[in-house]
Amino acid sequence: MRIPVDQARDLCHRVFHDALQAPQAIVEDATGVLVDADLRGIASHGIAVLPYYLDKWQQGQIVPTAEIELMSETATTSVFSGHRALGHYTSRHAMQAAIDKARTNGLGSAVVRNSTHNGAISAYTIQAARAGLLGIAATACAPHVAPFGGREGLHGTNPISYALPRPGTDPIVFDLSTGYSSGKLKDLAAASGELPPDRALNAVGDPTTDPADLKNGWILPVAGHIGYGLALLVDGLTAALADSPIGREIPLVHDTSGPYHGSFFCLAIDPGAFGGATAFSQRIESLVDQIAGHTAQDPREPVRWPGQRGWELARQNGERGIPFDPARWEQLLEELRSFGVTT
Repeated sequence: MRIPVDQARDLCHRVFHDALQAPQAIVEDATGVLVDADLRGIASHGIAVLPYYLDKWQQGQIVPTAEIELMSETATTSVFSGHRALGHYTSRHAMQAAIDKARTNGLGSAVVRNSTHNGAISAYTIQAARAGLLGIAATACAPHVAPFGGREGLHGTNPISYALPRPGTDPIVFDLSTGYSSGKLKDLAAASGELPPDRALNAVGDPTTDPADLKNGWILPVAGHIGYGLALLVDGLTAALADSPIGREIPLVHDTSGPYHGSFFCLAIDPGAFGGATAFSQRIESLVDQIAGHTAQDPREPVRWPGQRGWELARQNGERGIPFDPARWEQLLEELRSFGVTT
């Protein structure tokens, strides 16, 4: 089945505005990030996650009416406290601050501490690219991912994203979770009955393919030492720069006794401060042309630039509606009703 985009937005408003009573600007930021994820085919971070925010709100880890606070700044940097506000709002705000500084000084960066779940972080690098700037963003979260060679969680899935602006068209956008996504692992397990190998550990740290182990076990880093190395970079860019809890100092997802303690980093770069905006665009378009003309291993699967498939899906889903499994849709509505949301 397909869900009309307006219906998806309305459902978000029922959660963020009616139930959480967040201010309109925060509602729009959160709604935009979730629906954009669904449009681009990132269903694991779309409207299916709405019950999660309601649960975190009830547990006190999200304060929907909280405002982001600027703690310190320089000509090119900003440090914010999110005060447990919705992460979509604090991340949008931080990236806009970075964009504003980059337009004046060539570079702009920001970190947010005491943040919460902020959805697909490519939303924020796209925000920079739409402003004509190169965007980079990263998020640190609950330590459910084991280090390479380890037996228990050390850091979060720690996603990192970049987006390259392309005037007049969609940007190149890359979004990588440095640890395997638990949501996507659950989807794979639902389809095949088991987890792929080299994706997870059980509660005592042994490799597993049993989906039941996802509840109390650990996730592995993407591509072994490569994902591990990038995850540590994310920890450095986010928690360390923001002076925020890091690694195992951050509570696990099911521990709601204190703050969520997420942290966020973003960087905006003005190509005009380097070799020039026009030259940058020409070089990027040359690269896109080279990719388009590249000989594919499978002629039925042309070589694509990062994000190309997502933009194609966004246009298709925008016209036809967001694809949703009927049973999962009914489950989502039932979960929302259990929180008192009118569906």
